[in-house]
Amino acid sequence: MIELALPAGSLETALTAFSHGADAVYFGLKDFSARKGAVNFSLEDLSKIRRYSLENGKKTYITINTLIDDASVSRVTDLLDEIAFYGTDGIIIQDLGIADIIRKHYPTLPLHGSTQLAVHTSDGVKALQDLGFERVVLSRELNLKEIEKIRRECPDVELKVFIHGALCYGFSGLCSASAIKCSRSANGGECAQICRSWFTDERTGEKGYFFSMEDMMAGEKLKVLNEMGIDSAKVEGRLKAPEYVAAVTEYYRSILDKGRATLEEEDAVRTTFLRKSSDGYFSYKADRPYLLSGGYPGHMGLYVGTIEEEYGRDRIIRTEVPVEDHDGLQYFIENPSGLPEAVKFPATVKARTKNTLRLRIVSPERLKGKEIWKISDSTRREKTQSANIPLYRKPVDITVTLTDSEITAEALGKKVSKELKTEESKTPKDINELLKKTFSESGTSKYTLKNLNYRNCSSLKSPFLPPSFLKDLRRSFYQELDTVKPGRTEIAQPAQSSEGFILPDRELLSGDLPWSLEPKRIGERTYITLPPVTFNEEQTYRDALESVKGRTNVTIGLNNIAQIRFAKAHPEYDYFADIWFYVPNRFTAALLKREIPNLIGGYLWFERKEYSAWPWKPTVTDYEPPFFISRTCYRHDALGLPCKGCSKHEDYTLSQAPDTFTVKVRSCLTVMERNR
Repeated sequence: MIELALPAGSLETALTAFSHGADAVYFGLKDFSARKGAVNFSLEDLSKIRRYSLENGKKTYITINTLIDDASVSRVTDLLDEIAFYGTDGIIIQDLGIADIIRKHYPTLPLHGSTQLAVHTSDGVKALQDLGFERVVLSRELNLKEIEKIRRECPDVELKVFIHGALCYGFSGLCSASAIKCSRSANGGECAQICRSWFTDERTGEKGYFFSMEDMMAGEKLKVLNEMGIDSAKVEGRLKAPEYVAAVTEYYRSILDKGRATLEEEDAVRTTFLRKSSDGYFSYKADRPYLLSGGYPGHMGLYVGTIEEEYGRDRIIRTEVPVEDHDGLQYFIENPSGLPEAVKFPATVKARTKNTLRLRIVSPERLKGKEIWKISDSTRREKTQSANIPLYRKPVDITVTLTDSEITAEALGKKVSKELKTEESKTPKDINELLKKTFSESGTSKYTLKNLNYRNCSSLKSPFLPPSFLKDLRRSFYQELDTVKPGRTEIAQPAQSSEGFILPDRELLSGDLPWSLEPKRIGERTYITLPPVTFNEEQTYRDALESVKGRTNVTIGLNNIAQIRFAKAHPEYDYFADIWFYVPNRFTAALLKREIPNLIGGYLWFERKEYSAWPWKPTVTDYEPPFFISRTCYRHDALGLPCKGCSKHEDYTLSQAPDTFTVKVRSCLTVMERNR
C-alpha cells in the first residue's frame, strides 16, 4: 500500500501524525531546511523520533532541501555526521553537490530527490537515479496521466507524489520572487510568499490575488495513485498546527483503509486549515476548473451558511453544520483597497434547531447576505503528545573475552578490562545469555548491544561471574564507549582551476521567453538554451537538434536535471549550466563536469556573487530571472476567461509598488518578469 507521509514541524507534531495513522513523517533540522519558520528538530529530537520510529515500524525522512554555498558545506557535513550516527530512512536533497557528498561518504543515508529539483519528466527521474537517488519527489504540476507515464517508464525507482496542502504558483525550485523582491531566498528556506500578495492589473485597474493558488485536496484520487504503484503520498504543512496534521492524517488513512472518508473527517480537514481547494493539477487539461483561490488568499474553512435574517445582534442562518460556542467563525468585508478582508470572531450560539442556527455577532453593520465560514473547532483540541521518549541507542557488536585473570569488553576500538580471579560456578549458567542481558541494559549511554561475541579463553568450563562485578564492568565500558564521537568526515575538495569559459551576458541568450531554441551567434559560438519546463520533452529535444543542424561551435544551455541525459546522448555539442541549473558550490560544479565532460562552464547561482577554489571558473551574472514560471494560465486561472478564443500568446502588465511586471502567457505556460 502507498505510504502516507505527513509533515512534522516539531517532535510533538511528528508524534501526533504517527498516533493518527501516518506511515512516515518528514522534517527539517535547525539548519538547511526549506521551512526555516517551523520549530524544526534538535539533535535530541532526532534521537527520540528515530528510536520511536524503529520501535513502532514507522519511517522518518530528513530534509536538507536548500541550496548550499561553499561557505556552508562544512556545516552541512558536520550535520550529516550526526545524522549518520542516528540513521534515517531517507534524506531529501535539492543540492546536487551535497547529494554527491552523501553518495560518496555517507552510503547509509538513502538519497531522496526534493520537489525543489522540479523533476516533471521520466528523464528527470532517470537522471537522479543515475546519480544514486533511490526516491524522487515529483513536481506538483503533473496530472495523473503524466504521473502514470513516469511510473511506467521508471519502474525501478521510488516515486513520491504530493496530495494535499498549499500549492506554489511557480514551479518549486524555480521561483525567484522572494529572493528578488525581499532578499529572502526560497531556495534558502526563507520564502516570503509573494504569490499570496496582491497586484494591480494595469489594463483594468483591478486589484487581486492573481497568483494565490488553491490548496490541493486529492481525496479519493489517492486510491488511483495507490493502484498505479506510487510509493509515497506527501502532505504539505510543516508550518501547520498539530490539529491540522491529525485531521489530514485521519482523512487519508480512512480513504486508504476503508475506501472513503466520512463527512465528519472531511469537515475536520476544512476546518483546521484549507483555502479554496481542488485536486490541483491531477485533472489538468484545457478548460479545466480554475486553480487560483479567488479573491482571498487565506484559510477559508468550512462553509456554514448565509445570514438570512437579523434581529438586533442576533443573526439567523440555515445550516446543518455543527457550530458550538467558541468555535472560530469568519465573514468577509471589502477593505479600503477593494480587496476582501476576513472578520474573525468566536461563536456565541443563542439558539438552534435541526437546520437553523441563531448566532450573536457583535457588529453594528448589516450582515444579511454574508456568508459565514467555520475556521476552527473548539471541540477539536489535539492533546499535546509527550516528548518524554527514551533517546536512541546505537546498536554495536560487543566482544567479551574471559581469561583466568581478567575479563575484557571491547567495541568500536574501545576496550575496558578488569581483573577477575575466576572459579568454577557451583550452579552453572548460560554465560552468553547472562552477558547479553547485562550489556543490553546500557542506561543513559548513546550505545547499546547489537550482537554479543563471548570468548571463553579461561581454563574453566563454567566460570562464576558475580552480577555486581558485571554491572561495574558494563558501567565502565559504556562510559568509555561514549567517548566515541560521531567522526568528522573529511571531504576531499575537488581539483581547483582558475580556467573557465566566460559566458555571454545572460540577457543576450533570451528570446521571447527567458530561454530560446532560436540559435544566437555570439562571437564564434552558436547558443541555444533549453527550457526549464518541458512537458513534451521528446519534441523539445527534436526541435533543439533541428535548430542547430549544420551550425558550428554549438553550445547548449541546460536548465533542468533531466537535460543531463540529453547532453550525454549528444556529446557532439558543448554545454553550460544555465541560470536555472543552479550551481551554488564547487561540489556541484565538479559533479556536472564529471557527468558532462564537454561542459565548458556555467552561471553561478544568481543569488550569489562570490565563489572560491572551483574546478572551473563560473560566470557571475547580474541577470534577473523571472519571478514566476507557472503551469497555470494567467488568462484562464487569474482572469477567469475560457480557453476558447485564446491565442496562446498574450501579454499583460501588472504592478506592485514600486515595480511593474510583464506577464507572458505562452501555450498555457505563464512567465512573469519584472520590468527594468
